[in-house]
Amino acid sequence: MAKDPAFLFYAQDWITGTLTMTMEERGQYITILSVMHQTGRMDEKTIRFLVGNVSDNLKAKFSIDKDGKWFNERLEDEIEKRAKFSESRRKNGSKGGRPKASAKPSGLPNAKPINNHTEDEIENENTYQIGNDFDTFFEAYGKQVDKMPCQREWLNIEREEHAKILEHVPKYVNSTPDVKFRKKPLNYLKDRTWLDPELPNQNKEPKVERYKPNLI
Repeated sequence: MAKDPAFLFYAQDWITGTLTMTMEERGQYITILSVMHQTGRMDEKTIRFLVGNVSDNLKAKFSIDKDGKWFNERLEDEIEKRAKFSESRRKNGSKGGRPKASAKPSGLPNAKPINNHTEDEIENENTYQIGNDFDTFFEAYGKQVDKMPCQREWLNIEREEHAKILEHVPKYVNSTPDVKFRKKPLNYLKDRTWLDPELPNQNKEPKVERYKPNLI
């Protein structure tokens, strides 16, 4: 069987997942993913031959198996899902494709329409919502507690807000360098802190009350 020439690429996932990368790191990242898609897992020597030095920021996007080979979990998930989808279409074709009009049920559908999404898109709907964007938020926040409750709260937030959160978090973290005074990530999400008009300022000098003698 010929090698699959493509895999699904989600623009919003890419933007949010590479938000903290330099342009050079992004170029290296997509190059590694593309070669891995065609050749499989690679050792570090091969990766450095392809793209040169690999930063810690880029290395964090990959896992290493027991043989020392690098791989990207999301990429392998997408490859597997696309293979299953293609196989289901192949089996359907071998059975004669779509049923004839006379063989179709005459009743009206009970479910709501799904806006003509492809099967791949439907399967990956939940993968998106707890995916690279949430991981980027949680890692960038720098106070990694209550991860599971944070994931549940993340699902309650409109998808359009995710990019706003990821844009705000680095600013919020920089304005709260002392982690013990930084909100817990769960409270940050519940309080919709990214919508606050002003950032906290821990560097601001506290007011000192000067002694004023009582004058008789």
